[in-house]
Amino acid sequence: MVIPTSMPVVDEEMEKEVLRVLREEFFVGGKSVEKFEEEFAEYIGVDYAVAVSSGTDALVIALRCLGIKGKVIAPPMTFVATIESIVLAGAKPKFADIDADTWNIDPKEIEKAIDKDVEAIMPVHLYGLPCEMKEIMDIAEEKGLYVIEDCAQAHGAIYDNKKVGSIGDIGCFSFYSTKNMTVGGNGGMITTNDKKVAEMAKLLREHGGSNFAEYIGYNARMNTMNAAFGRVQLKRLDEWNKRRKELAKMYHELLGGIDKIKLPIIDERHVYHLFVIEAEDRDGLREYLRSKEIFCGIHYPVAIHELKPYREYAEKNYPNSEHHAKTCLSLPMYPTLSDEELKMVCDEIRKFYGE
Repeated sequence: MVIPTSMPVVDEEMEKEVLRVLREEFFVGGKSVEKFEEEFAEYIGVDYAVAVSSGTDALVIALRCLGIKGKVIAPPMTFVATIESIVLAGAKPKFADIDADTWNIDPKEIEKAIDKDVEAIMPVHLYGLPCEMKEIMDIAEEKGLYVIEDCAQAHGAIYDNKKVGSIGDIGCFSFYSTKNMTVGGNGGMITTNDKKVAEMAKLLREHGGSNFAEYIGYNARMNTMNAAFGRVQLKRLDEWNKRRKELAKMYHELLGGIDKIKLPIIDERHVYHLFVIEAEDRDGLREYLRSKEIFCGIHYPVAIHELKPYREYAEKNYPNSEHHAKTCLSLPMYPTLSDEELKMVCDEIRKFYGE
């Protein structure tokens, strides 16, 4: 039995919607894109949602909409697209280390990182756990900073009765194939309550206004088939997140007490895009599990400030991010993972550590 790290869900309704769109709508900019935007905005609890071609495009366009050219505080423990987007938008990243227990950006480190050139904070809801947004928003309000939420891994996560993506000035989502919901390929979404931001985002995604360009923009439109697929996935999201939480609880029950691994914190707000542990002899464990046809991922093997293109932005060491990069291991996590499969994963982990 092969157990992958992740597995997207495709059902008959999704297939039928894609075929319908192929026959009835424009391939790009069809009616389903607009409907997806409306439904996603309603789900998140914002006035506007703008569909784009990837989560990276969402971040770049969000920064452009806010006119940010100074520094943006972000964690070094994230996917490279978070920091890449800051540079691509013409701004400069400034790193703030993660908390050793939540693995999210530490508000105390944000405060330390603020200087006169900082214009925004980009918290990343890593692995599906919302950041401490009250503290972050308080800091932003006090210092007059924008907040762009990187929600690429936290679709449907709730913080203080608000869904992530509705708390900061702008939320940015990815619909890449392994996310909690996908569009059957690449795709992204920008969420906001600011009408001017939404209008500018729509212009930027289409060459700045196409034949009547007002800005230098991008070719970042969402394909109609992807939107149609995503609309069905959105209807399933809460059900899938509930299952992810059930699986996470089982992992905690079956792996608790192994002193050579550190489990993610238990938090009702967590939607477990990934179930990540910190493991002693991480690489050895991964290879052992692979030999049993259990496949695990490493998200992320190198902290961003240690990558060649971004070293110049590192002002110091970021020990919590560096430690996490050396020890993190993503165990199988997806809604169709069975209880039996999860138990097999846990049994093999216990065997590896002599438990």
